[in-house]
Amino acid sequence: MKTYQVEIKETLCITVEIEAENAQQAEAIPQEAYNNEEYILDEEYFAGVEFAAREKNRSKEQELKAPRV
Repeated sequence: MKTYQVEIKETLCITVEIEAENAQQAEAIPQEAYNNEEYILDEEYFAGVEFAAREKNRSKEQELKAPRV
């Protein structure tokens, strides 16, 4: 049986309306608010989950112990 490492990635998402002079400022305003914990994302903002499996690489020690065919 093989060993796999499975990454589980949850996405939380909120959309806020910001009045700003340009797109850069529009991103900076909520980023600062987020850093100041004015936006707290929890399960209410759950947007999805992804799973990605990859086979775990064998260590050199495991390769040396493996029987050769």
